[in-house]
Amino acid sequence: MGEDIKNMIRKIVDLESAPAHGGRRVEAQRRYGIPKEELLDFSASINLLGPSPEAVTAVRAAAGEIAYYPEEDSAGLVTTVADHLGVFPDEVVLGNGSIEIIYWLAVVLEPKRVLVIEPTFSEYRKACEAAGADCDSFQLLEQDAFALDVAEIQPAGYDLVFLCNPNNPTGYLVPLDEVAALWRQCRVAGAGLVVDEAFIDFAGHEESILSFGATPGLYVVRSFTKSHALAGLRLGCLAASAEFTALMRKRIPPWNVNVFARAAGKASLTDWEYMARTRRETAKARERLFDDLAGVPGVEPLPSEANFLLCRLAGIGSDELTARLARKGILVRDCRSFPGLENRYIRVAVRSGRENYQLVDAIRKAAR
Repeated sequence: MGEDIKNMIRKIVDLESAPAHGGRRVEAQRRYGIPKEELLDFSASINLLGPSPEAVTAVRAAAGEIAYYPEEDSAGLVTTVADHLGVFPDEVVLGNGSIEIIYWLAVVLEPKRVLVIEPTFSEYRKACEAAGADCDSFQLLEQDAFALDVAEIQPAGYDLVFLCNPNNPTGYLVPLDEVAALWRQCRVAGAGLVVDEAFIDFAGHEESILSFGATPGLYVVRSFTKSHALAGLRLGCLAASAEFTALMRKRIPPWNVNVFARAAGKASLTDWEYMARTRRETAKARERLFDDLAGVPGVEPLPSEANFLLCRLAGIGSDELTARLARKGILVRDCRSFPGLENRYIRVAVRSGRENYQLVDAIRKAAR
């Protein structure tokens, strides 16, 4: 068997055997015999502050509503989310996490040809293929640190283009004027543009394409599970033209957002100091973690505007390093499942200073 074929088989095996997502604490508990409460989870990129204290209080209060149906349309929370995003309430659709929004987008839009800018979140491709679309990849280059030159995107012939900004797993933030340029390119070509801004709150509202408003053909996905630490409750949304959101509401089942997620979302999004502190603390911790990781032989962190860092490895594969760290009770994201990253990258969340120190020390020892 030729070397090219062997290498191709290895890549396919890597993609199929690598976990598609982080945050697999229960699985790690079973595999390594470490109680999930004792694991340090850097594989899921959640706000280092944890949920807003206001959200925790609101969830406790909502326990009294368990026996009752919530509003079908979540009108109160929709208004709060719209205020947060700077759009009108009729331009917002809530989801059970942003993942529900992504899958319903594919169902409602029914695209035939889709372009996905990769490496990126795997569920765009999965959702569109499940809806019957053919998906092509625009592969960002390792030698460019996975930065995107929007002028290279050719949307002609595609029904939909997917952009994650800041990108997961690279942390690269496409500047707002360039995202706007990409949107113009798509509009001229007759293609829709989906911009997933799951991590935009860490960069700041001024970086959102919603600065230009919600317009037909532009679909902005937001998640509050990362920025507001509501991963266990599941809360996300779509901001789009009122005409399209009306179509989405006809397809999405009622009561898709539970009373706890509604209570926590409303409390979190009105706690302005919490989000301001989040950006300050994340930026400070990210800078320190970047410098510390850069000092570890065989580890090269890439610049990021999100609450995680993608690290290129030398001398050890991501699968081996991930396993060694897990046996010590530290979870990191093995990035083999991302096209183009293969067995050379891990992604680590930005956590507290003490926890970040533990991570760096563990990587230093495990990577030898």
